[in-house]
Amino acid sequence: MCQFSDKFYTAVSTLSGGGPIKTRLIAAYGENLDLIADEDVPDIIQPKFESLRAKMHAIKPLTGESPVLAAVRKMSATEAAVCASHIVTMFSELVRVKTTGERLRPLRHDAAQPDFDAGRDAASLN
Repeated sequence: MCQFSDKFYTAVSTLSGGGPIKTRLIAAYGENLDLIADEDVPDIIQPKFESLRAKMHAIKPLTGESPVLAAVRKMSATEAAVCASHIVTMFSELVRVKTTGERLRPLRHDAAQPDFDAGRDAASLN
């Protein structure tokens, strides 16, 4: 499995774990998918990924807060669950593409790694 698919797999694994959905979404997206450059996203999921990225960066963060944390803080639990569902759907599309033999573009190794502290304010979101 390529590094791109690995990031989605890890995100889906995080989403399927225990705890509040908002906390799981912050960790799943912030620690895995937020690190992916737009040009590295396969065409098959590009529109869904761009839409999710826009939602996850829609709110101006407070001091010391990541954009992802700010966006999820403002979401209802239902909105967070919808975002989580979109991540699972994109992963399933990647698996389908992998089984058909369609090639995925590799993830760039020179992408900047933003600083993200998922545990800091996540507990206060619910």
